[in-house]
Amino acid sequence: MLQFEFSVNGRKHTVRLDGAPPRARVVVGDRERPVDWAVIEGGVVSLLLDGRSRTARVARRDGGLIVWVGGRRFDLGLAGADDAVGSERHRGGGSGVIKAPMPGTVVKVLVKEGDAVSVGQSLVIVEAMKMENDVRAPIAGIVRKVTVSAGSSVGTTEAMVEIEPAEPTSA
Repeated sequence: MLQFEFSVNGRKHTVRLDGAPPRARVVVGDRERPVDWAVIEGGVVSLLLDGRSRTARVARRDGGLIVWVGGRRFDLGLAGADDAVGSERHRGGGSGVIKAPMPGTVVKVLVKEGDAVSVGQSLVIVEAMKMENDVRAPIAGIVRKVTVSAGSSVGTTEAMVEIEPAEPTSA
């Protein structure tokens, strides 16, 4: 079972997903619903929910997803996504502890301990919900620790990579 904490249009929700395509059980708050679903092509998902067929279009954005269903837009921000690419912390400062943007499976680790990295450099590719997420460095520095490998399952709370910040240069 996967569990996500999302901020939907400013309101926090906990979503649990039990199962994989084509059948799953989705629990949002206290409400449980069975859903049949399949990824059709890049960012398009076909859903059968409460006996009604729906098509959802999903696009990644900094710190989460944008989902369009039935003509409505939902902004899904991952709760605690301060380590997501594009957040203020990733634009030049912040923590060197890198976590997954959502639970998933590590597809590829692109750095090793001792590597020098720059802001925005790809560190790890994580697959979640049939989408690959490119996890990038929020700060420049030296990779001090890599705790995952290809095939590892990751959540949003454990560190995947730790970066020691580079010494600031004087201008």
